[in-house]
Amino acid sequence: MKKIQVENKESLIHLVKRAIELLCEKNISSVVILSSYKINSVLRESYGVDIKVDRIGRVLSRIAKLNQLKRLSTNIPKYKLHISKVSTLQFF
Repeated sequence: MKKIQVENKESLIHLVKRAIELLCEKNISSVVILSSYKINSVLRESYGVDIKVDRIGRVLSRIAKLNQLKRLSTNIPKYKLHISKVSTLQFF
């Protein structure tokens, strides 16, 4: 697999947005648990993009803060997202 360098923050945010939408499409339940590792694996499998997990984590925490997503109490930051709210997510 080829490591693709994401040049700017907007393209990284756009990739994370696409990964979140893909996760929500394939999910059966009404709630999705988001983590940087899960988003990274979706980007790697679906788009062939390999980005450092810590960069994805920073973007994900910013998105979670903007949208007031509930953080789960785990060592790795994970956020709870209701599928009904995917269309109203703010990314900037």
